[in-house]
Amino acid sequence: MPTLKVPNRQRVSPIALIERRIPTPEDLIVLAKPLLNATIRISHLLRGCSAKWALGGDIAEILLGVNVQPDDITILTTTEGCDEISSRLAIFQVEAPKVTERTLERSAEINARPFPVRIRSRAARFNVDGQILNVHGDLQIKVGDWEWGDTLYYNPEYVYVVNEKVPVVPLQLKTELYMGLGWVDRVRKINEAMAKRHHKFS
Repeated sequence: MPTLKVPNRQRVSPIALIERRIPTPEDLIVLAKPLLNATIRISHLLRGCSAKWALGGDIAEILLGVNVQPDDITILTTTEGCDEISSRLAIFQVEAPKVTERTLERSAEINARPFPVRIRSRAARFNVDGQILNVHGDLQIKVGDWEWGDTLYYNPEYVYVVNEKVPVVPLQLKTELYMGLGWVDRVRKINEAMAKRHHKFS
């Protein structure tokens, strides 16, 4: 199901991976302890949540082995899920749920041209033990002056964070989104992480 409408974009060629024998400091993937603790607490508080939800953004990627440095926590859910999560995390709420639009700091690169990227969702914001949590219900993406994409749809995969089973947005969906936006460097990072996971379990 398409989630991002980008007409006439060039196909991005697969990126070759080169294995290095000795890891560099940049290869080390570490989630900061405050973010780790907040992620575990949030997941615990959302146990039994009836709405579908999953960690998204950089926090989901680092939990799946992608070499990124998240500075906040993101949850993707439905409109109803945003309201349910807000109710469960009411003591941490900074901004109540409402429909919002904003422009991302990074532009899309389509056919070697930059285009602003906007997102729209029913959003709420929280501060959990000093860590920012952004919740997006029925997230949509818009590139330049083109139409809004379909509501982001995903089937979460699960990872264990310490002893907490946590749903995350799968890397395959992230790859498709980043390819559509022309963010080749992010696709490369995901490819590297997926290659390492393949070698680990093969």
